[in-house]
Amino acid sequence: MILLTSCTSKKPNSFSISGKIDSLNTNFIVLSKIDNLQKKSTIIIDTLKVNIKGVFNSVYFLEPNIYNLTFDKKTIQLAIDKGQNITINGTSTTNLNVTGSFDTQLLNAYELFRKESLNRLVTSVRIEIKSLQKDTINHIKINTLRELEVTNYKKHQDELIDFVKENMGTSIAIYATSLRWNGDRNLSFLQELISNFEEEHPNLEVTQKLKNKLLLLKKTSVGSTITNIKMPNSQHKIVNLDSVKGKYTLIDFWASWCPPCRTESVLLNELYTSYNSKGFEIYGISLDSKKERWLKALKQDNRIWTEVSTLEGFNTAISQEYGITSLPTNFLINASGEIIAVNIHGKELKEKIMELLSN
Repeated sequence: MILLTSCTSKKPNSFSISGKIDSLNTNFIVLSKIDNLQKKSTIIIDTLKVNIKGVFNSVYFLEPNIYNLTFDKKTIQLAIDKGQNITINGTSTTNLNVTGSFDTQLLNAYELFRKESLNRLVTSVRIEIKSLQKDTINHIKINTLRELEVTNYKKHQDELIDFVKENMGTSIAIYATSLRWNGDRNLSFLQELISNFEEEHPNLEVTQKLKNKLLLLKKTSVGSTITNIKMPNSQHKIVNLDSVKGKYTLIDFWASWCPPCRTESVLLNELYTSYNSKGFEIYGISLDSKKERWLKALKQDNRIWTEVSTLEGFNTAISQEYGITSLPTNFLINASGEIIAVNIHGKELKEKIMELLSN
């Protein structure tokens, strides 16, 4: 370990990983780098050899980044900055203690808070809905709770941003949090955050990825313009967004397996019936992967407006292009394609359309 420490302290962008895990059912550990957060893709970097006592150690001359260590069937995530000497010890892969990386400690703290926030704001609502679904007379209450689920998910995202504000500074762990960023309410803070991050970590791959994320958030924020979208409908005919745009068009990302999306179909029907003749259009983009489920949902929910899908789920090209990581997600645009509202649902969406088209 003295040798490892002295090596890593003298080389730029170097770090070490070592440790001892009892009862490890493998003689190697896989080190990989997070390549694309949204796609959850990784690049394998190395395999660390483990001796018969469960001991392993290696020195790397790699950029600060988010890395995965996979022990047999368990994977842990590490936020690694230069010069860190990470030690992993435990009696088994279910009981690991990671030291030597403040950035990893921050990432673990973020993950604990994320799960607590999600359970408190979102999962608890889903559990309540599930308990009511056995009673068919509670459908009104269930619909109200579905709207609350969407509202609370926004609160959840904002709580995650607040955690970053209060705790993370310019840590490498910030990159891992960017998956759940939203630009419609936090763009100015995120611009400042990435500027400070770049000053502390110039010329890194993760720095460029954070800058790309900021560009994406700007692209999908109020005031930006949505360019033409071309996707196939259920009859395999390509339908251009530009060909159906009205005075105001709601670009609605949804899926058959998304209960809040299905609930919102009722409101969308109401708005489309009342305001289509006045210039309101909907361009629905399904992130389904199974055609039969998509078609069944279209029929059950009476989605009579333009609906398209490539049946590729979150790997749908337009989903990747616009950074869609949760459903429902929507963009309200005017006739010029300018975004005038992002992620408005329920009462807020209804009031906005009424305000725009009731005259």
